[in-house]
Amino acid sequence: MIYPMRLRPVLKSYIWGGDKLGKKYGKGDGGSVAESWEVACNAQGGSVIVGGEYDGMSLQSLLDAHPEMKGSAAAKFEFFPVLVKLIDAASDLSIQVHPDDKYALEREGQYGKTEMWYVVESAPGAGMYCGFKRKVSRGELESALQDGMITDLLNFIEVKRGDCLFIPSGTVHAICGGVIVYEVQQNSTLTYRLYDYGRVGADGKPRELHIAKALDVIDPSKVCRPNEGTRKLGEGVTLLGKCKYFTSTAYDTALCHGTQVDDVSFAAYTCVRGNCVLAAGAADLALSPGDTCFVPAGAGHVVWSGDATLIEAKV
Repeated sequence: MIYPMRLRPVLKSYIWGGDKLGKKYGKGDGGSVAESWEVACNAQGGSVIVGGEYDGMSLQSLLDAHPEMKGSAAAKFEFFPVLVKLIDAASDLSIQVHPDDKYALEREGQYGKTEMWYVVESAPGAGMYCGFKRKVSRGELESALQDGMITDLLNFIEVKRGDCLFIPSGTVHAICGGVIVYEVQQNSTLTYRLYDYGRVGADGKPRELHIAKALDVIDPSKVCRPNEGTRKLGEGVTLLGKCKYFTSTAYDTALCHGTQVDDVSFAAYTCVRGNCVLAAGAADLALSPGDTCFVPAGAGHVVWSGDATLIEAKV
């Protein structure tokens, strides 16, 4: 049966997380939530279907039982290729980098990570580190890490609601405090930390750094710019980012009233502003900020009404 399936996310707590995902977006009991894994089929957590015929089934179990619901593009991957998150950075995340698939498979036995951020909220002056201000050598980078001056070399980008940043593997980056982000990424948790501001984890010990591996995979030429690569596709429709792992599109439901979900890929919709009703197959579903639903491949025409911003993730 095809219908829009509401997903219950996996909630993650980290030392840099805030309470906005709980208080404003209905995640958990209102306490601190750093990440809400909205669409997840991962060894570290999986989202669960709420309501309808498949109520209580994990998304992974559904797709194992009905692989056609992934679509032909997703079926080419060894595992479900996409992970969608909402992230609340109350303080700065670590300065980090993700390896590409070749390095990750050789060294870690898993895939690397390319990701994309869409800014849902941003405090005045808040932003992100993405790449370097200028070309740097490995030796200069090592010295800056030893001296705790790495942020002086990084390109800081002040962001506002609706800004989008595409982060290829090999790009040094960090979300800074005061930003809530919608993230779509490769389904990987592989992260190399370069610098963590001297913080300690819940165990009272400094969090692990991975400097040698990080230096191996950093591409110092990569600098990201807001909305680079975004493209208006039609009234109320904006392509945010596209790569072989995922495609992400923003819809203004007051201007665009629907789209097609064919048998090439599933579509996952996260509401990041306003309210709408989304209809697909045999049912409809009301969506408010923070809600995510999964629409199986082959659903056909998906329509919506209301005034909201929906972010679509598919392969």
